[in-house]
Amino acid sequence: MENILIDELPRTVIIHGEEWPIDWGYRASMLCEIDLFSMNKEDDQKMYEVLNIFYKNNVPDDLEEAMNQFLYFFKGGIIENNEGLGISKNSNRAYDFDQDASMIYAAFRSQYGINLNKTKNQELHWWEFLAMFNSLNEEHLLSKVMYWRTVNLKDVSKSEKKFVRAMKKRYAIKSEQIKIDSKLKLSRRNAKMKEYVKKRIEECKK
Repeated sequence: MENILIDELPRTVIIHGEEWPIDWGYRASMLCEIDLFSMNKEDDQKMYEVLNIFYKNNVPDDLEEAMNQFLYFFKGGIIENNEGLGISKNSNRAYDFDQDASMIYAAFRSQYGINLNKTKNQELHWWEFLAMFNSLNEEHLLSKVMYWRTVNLKDVSKSEKKFVRAMKKRYAIKSEQIKIDSKLKLSRRNAKMKEYVKKRIEECKK
């Protein structure tokens, strides 16, 4: 894993010994995450769009390895089980880049003096964004909302339980009801994606 303090952050990935350019900017990965949690898209369409964003419309033939390399980069260089796109259907999501856009903007502006509205995609590496996002102070509304969404009510004192329950309801992520089949293996996802791409190519020929 690269050290963000001393190593040059990745702007390409290696697949079967070949170097592939990627969109390493923070906005590109934001768009990928938004796509992954989209309620009105099938998994194969999500994969198609995510890989095209990440590989800048030049997706490697080995889709499984292409997805593995995307997931490694997307998670900030953390190596773990990638099955199910790294999303657990049993865990509560803490944030949503669409729904929480204003809170994220305010937190970065307040703590780092960074105007994300004016910061272009390739002025901020995704891993730099992740490091700052994960280090936001508890004082920000975003940090409090993330806590309310993820805290187990069993761990909350009796006097606070009513309030926390109300905050959970108020700030619930609208797309949280999406059911993601974490048991669907990447190989099966890749097969579905190939079918989708083939269908789109045939449609374009008409």
